[in-house]
Amino acid sequence: MYPEIFTTEPVFLPTGNPWERFRIGPGAGSYAVRRSYPGTQFPVEHYEDFVKQNVPRWTSNDTATIAAYTTLVDKVCPCVVLFHSQAGQFGFKVAQARPEKIKALVAVEPASVGDVDQAARLATVPTLVLYGDFIEQDARWPTIRRNGVAFADAVNKAGGKVEVVDLPKIGIKGNSHMIMMDKNSSEVALYIQAWLERQRLFR
Repeated sequence: MYPEIFTTEPVFLPTGNPWERFRIGPGAGSYAVRRSYPGTQFPVEHYEDFVKQNVPRWTSNDTATIAAYTTLVDKVCPCVVLFHSQAGQFGFKVAQARPEKIKALVAVEPASVGDVDQAARLATVPTLVLYGDFIEQDARWPTIRRNGVAFADAVNKAGGKVEVVDLPKIGIKGNSHMIMMDKNSSEVALYIQAWLERQRLFR
């Protein structure tokens, strides 16, 4: 039996919210005038199709999500785990729970991180963390990135091997938060593949 949930807040985000939060356009009000960052790789002509697939984010079921995720890892791994955005805490925390089953982690713009007090549990797990473009111009993302880098630093200080890569600094430019949907996503995928090859996990 499921608990009843009562809320006075809207279940779905307003149409323009992801445009402004996911660094497609330069912050508040940019969706209303369809202003995007110069050089953005997000296919802005299909933005409304993108928001049709948005679903609510419930923070009350995080514990159940992590438990189910851990069960899946127990069933199908050893493996490489790739995760994005709000799944940051899930990917990192499940890897901390089962480090012996995780060959590597690929974190694409994680919006949250694992348990810093258990950073040492990731010391044997090679990890790649990727960030896209326009972060410095955004109101939220400098803090999100700073938290991610601090977590990576904690793992490295505990003997781990975490590489943090800012895509614009290596010549892959124009990425929004939705990197897998950007027009240059294949270029990013090739970079991830090359990293996995360096870990001897792909051939």
